[in-house]
Amino acid sequence: MSATQNRITIQLDLNGYSFTIYGRNGAVLSQESHSCPVDLSIEELTPVLKRQYGAVSVYFTTWKYTLVPLHLFSKDSPRAYLAAVRDLAEEDVVQALDMPSHKAAMVYAVPGHLYKGISALCRNVRFYPMAYVLIDRISSIQDNNRLLVSFTDGMLHSVAAERERLLFANSFPAADLATAEYFIMSVTKEVLFNPEHTVLHVYGRLEDRVREELSKYFSSVRQIS
Repeated sequence: MSATQNRITIQLDLNGYSFTIYGRNGAVLSQESHSCPVDLSIEELTPVLKRQYGAVSVYFTTWKYTLVPLHLFSKDSPRAYLAAVRDLAEEDVVQALDMPSHKAAMVYAVPGHLYKGISALCRNVRFYPMAYVLIDRISSIQDNNRLLVSFTDGMLHSVAAERERLLFANSFPAADLATAEYFIMSVTKEVLFNPEHTVLHVYGRLEDRVREELSKYFSSVRQIS
């Protein structure tokens, strides 16, 4: 099978990177995970990305994003929306993704070195912030009150929805569990959820000690991927 018929997903964070290669039929052909500084990830990914793929998806951690109602969004000036709420570096590459099910567009910044490095190695590449993944995944939760969080790179990403209506999406610096708990409870209060009747969903890795601690406040804590 030609590599150009395959697709690859890459996840980058401060601890290293991982990637999964899928065949044309969706079957997983290979998976790898490596620990290294994120600024070395592009160099180490070069042998893999030089194979070329039909589609390349890169998932990365950032707090530089915002949601704009579709009826107010203009594709001609996405940077202006983000610059109004986040400090942008000159080399940041601002992109936008439509989220029609939520009647919004997500505007976000891709670090310049990351964008240029991977784009120079392969075509058909799309970049997705972690918050986009959570907003997409929260739709699969069946509860009326939906609360989904993720812990990555010393940050807490949090998304809340009431059935299909998105109520909240933001990221916070959280170097320790106590800080993450504070922000999780703040979000829960802001969207008027009763934690005793709310299931907290955690995307990605969930350590037993974290599950036990968070279970003190919520009806249950569940891990999803």
